[in-house]
Amino acid sequence: MSKSGLNFLSARCRLLAMNKMHAIGGQTARSGGPTPPEDSARAIRGALLGRSLVLVGMMGSGKTSIGQRLAQRLGLPFKDADAEIVAAAAGMSIPDIFAKYGEAHFRDCERRVIARLLAGEPCVLATGGGAFMDETTRARVKERGVSLWFDAAHDVLLRRVRRKGDRPLLQTSDPAAVLRRLMDERYPVYRQADIAVLSRDVPHEVMVEETVTALLAWAVGAPESATTQGFTRFMTSRTPPAPIEPQTVEVGLGDRAYDIVIGAGLLEQAGEHLARIAPGAACAIVTDANVARLQLPVLRHSLERSGIRTTSIIVEPGEGSKSFPVFQRVCEDILEARIERRDVVLALGGGVVGDLAGFAAASVRRGSRFVQVPTTLLAQVDSSVGGKTGINTPQGKNLVGAFYQPSLVLADVDALATLPLREFRAGYAEVVKYGLIDDAFFFEWLENNASAVFADRAARVEAISVSCRSKAKIVARDETEQGDRALLNLGHTFGHALERLVHYDSERLVHGEGVAIGLVSAFRFSASLGLCSLQDAERVGRHLTRVGLPTRIRDIPGWRDDADAMLDAMFQDKKVERGALTFILARGIGRSFVAKRIEVDAVRSFLKDEIARE
Repeated sequence: MSKSGLNFLSARCRLLAMNKMHAIGGQTARSGGPTPPEDSARAIRGALLGRSLVLVGMMGSGKTSIGQRLAQRLGLPFKDADAEIVAAAAGMSIPDIFAKYGEAHFRDCERRVIARLLAGEPCVLATGGGAFMDETTRARVKERGVSLWFDAAHDVLLRRVRRKGDRPLLQTSDPAAVLRRLMDERYPVYRQADIAVLSRDVPHEVMVEETVTALLAWAVGAPESATTQGFTRFMTSRTPPAPIEPQTVEVGLGDRAYDIVIGAGLLEQAGEHLARIAPGAACAIVTDANVARLQLPVLRHSLERSGIRTTSIIVEPGEGSKSFPVFQRVCEDILEARIERRDVVLALGGGVVGDLAGFAAASVRRGSRFVQVPTTLLAQVDSSVGGKTGINTPQGKNLVGAFYQPSLVLADVDALATLPLREFRAGYAEVVKYGLIDDAFFFEWLENNASAVFADRAARVEAISVSCRSKAKIVARDETEQGDRALLNLGHTFGHALERLVHYDSERLVHGEGVAIGLVSAFRFSASLGLCSLQDAERVGRHLTRVGLPTRIRDIPGWRDDADAMLDAMFQDKKVERGALTFILARGIGRSFVAKRIEVDAVRSFLKDEIARE
């Protein structure tokens, strides 16, 4: 069997293993057998060392309903901070406290109540949604407790809180938008919790079992065993992260084959990798101002430690840098630095930097050696692999460029730690795309393990590796997009048109968000043509919504364009042949195909319906 075949089977075995860690019945990965309830409770109480288990998360995440049952299971008393505040206010409800005294007064009461409860006997303590946002409270929790975050998707939370209608922060005309804003603000802080469990719409008893499994994994100090059925994950800042075994994916292009190395700490090792593939070479690093501040010093130190002469070329962040003027400046700066053909042009950043630097590398001296060090999830799974480079024009995105393969790709998952949540979500849309193209198993794995991918380095390495293998396989078959490489554009005909119509304004829409809307649109369009079931389209939409991505055209802020404007933008797509539209459509999840010469009237009718869809 070929090396690539063994790699593919190896990845499948790892995915299967992660899916086999069942929470129901209290299984632990270390023992492989069930832990009796009284033994698991004793083990967890012992690991708490007299501290309280503090539940944090958004309103509606289940802190009270699950917490009460969890406390009973663990043999600990249950305390509810909100209930204590109400009792201290002589029975005045929380909405009334907000209305009469304001949020600042309520937060002060909350801070004092939590401090008092943490100073008492060990318990399971449910806190309000905003409590963990307070720095003083977080410090007290760290000192006197172990924090557990009940993570829940936007649609799940919205459905739950609408049942009650007693949440003061959601008393607005658009509670869904307010809830999403609160999630964007709070989730980066919630991720500081010691343990996180995905709260989902299953019986409370199931959630208790999954939570107990996560607590057992935390108690025995086994991060790898905390991914149970993909819904639970271990997160801690109290112990150093476990070492991550790097994975290597080969892009098989004959004498131009190259490796994609995926792992942790690769920026610190970049000098060793470059010295191996380009001994004695100098290096021009192209990056943007944001990445330069966060990642450039580490990379430069690594290269210089290996004796590599470096020069840095810094551009402004954003799609605006994929332009003729910036491209000209980068080329001139590379020449000014006396970078020769056997030297290296290195792209450090996201897709914009990779596309720009790659096109410059392809052009300067008619081709210089090129290395990609992607620092966004989107770039690690998509734009850094396969050799597409280019810049934008007023007519559309990536319409001027070249196919130019790198000599090496280093995908450091540690670089993703500084990525804003919105950008990580955007990259995740491209990960989902690979499951939808031809790997239904991978899509199902993502449905079960999305939370782990967002929080756990090992799960990220796995998701990125599978994505890169999928792309590498297609690129090796069709490097210059004469055939099925077009499959990689699933969702992009819609997505690129949306980006063009918002004038590449990242405040309104970033690329991955356009892809997310495009993926759902492609499946809904396929369903409208009778190619796949509407249930498949809805399943895709549910998963993307769950992680916080937009899935409807009307989710784009300030959208005012009509179907004809969308069509006009689509006709600038690179896949248009002899004036006819080409789409990537689907006969089901994992069964995508290239569909040529789609009737314009069918597209127009579908777009009218989609733009109107609430």
